[in-house]
Amino acid sequence: MDESGLTQQPKKQKLNEELDIVDRNIKCLHNLPEEILRYILSLLPTRDAIRTSILCKRWEYLWTSIPNLDFFGGMDHDKRILFMNYVERVLLLRDSTDIKRFSLSCQVLNDASHVSAWIYTAVRCNVRKLYLSLYHFEEPLSLPHCLFKCVTLTELELEIYGIPKLPPTVCFTNLKSLIIRYVTFSNEYLTQKLFSGLPVLEELELEYCNWVNIKVVSISAPKLLYIGITEDTENQNDEKGCQVMISGVSLNIFYYLGEFYNEYRVYNSSSLVNATIVVGWSLQRQRQVAQRMYILLTGFYRVKELILADCALKVCFLLSL
Repeated sequence: MDESGLTQQPKKQKLNEELDIVDRNIKCLHNLPEEILRYILSLLPTRDAIRTSILCKRWEYLWTSIPNLDFFGGMDHDKRILFMNYVERVLLLRDSTDIKRFSLSCQVLNDASHVSAWIYTAVRCNVRKLYLSLYHFEEPLSLPHCLFKCVTLTELELEIYGIPKLPPTVCFTNLKSLIIRYVTFSNEYLTQKLFSGLPVLEELELEYCNWVNIKVVSISAPKLLYIGITEDTENQNDEKGCQVMISGVSLNIFYYLGEFYNEYRVYNSSSLVNATIVVGWSLQRQRQVAQRMYILLTGFYRVKELILADCALKVCFLLSL
């Protein structure tokens, strides 16, 4: 026997051993209870979980009850029809099992009714965590009214690049975390309805939002522990801005980043532990920035730790003059 035959034999033996191990692992996996298999699928990205349906007969429909659904459409127009059909088919074939997390990021364009139907499906399946990133649509964007009365929602993230159409009735009875990004609020009455229907909210983040034609809005959430505000400094058309009043009965942490294009007032903040203010400003607005920062600071009369970053110290110096 030549040397090449001697070297190939151990390699072949090792390969056979590895294949035996894989085969045993596959058999062990197939023998697991369906509850455990579904849990394993829930840890996979949605597309990968669906792909497992080709493994064997037993796996064919397991994915239809996965609790987490994530759909990311991207910006590729050529693949848009494929994405729309994909989402429609997944939601059509999926059973009525409750949805734990539903994430949707896509261009809306002329398909607002489809997007609304997808959100409706998630609400109907008792969704608990809902994350929406919607862009490129005709304003205002109409979302299903049932979303704003969903009793199972505990976390909601709305990233909507424009004006949403808010309903006249809002009541998030179990919502504890709310993040709103890039939203333009344009109706004072309906915006107030939104921020008044949060009885158990604990965390609120407002990032890069605009208040158009709104003079005053009150954020009243009796169990609110944290509020973070990041202002949009590029799309501020109203020099007077909006007066945002925050009732801080249970508030522990306050965070602000911006240039005080809007005025913020905090009331009943005796429980406040930490407040952080990061300010950027221009010479043209230095007096307005100083005045609005002073108004905000007057609400922190019992704060234990106050952090002033960047230009905030310069504003304090201006206030002392």
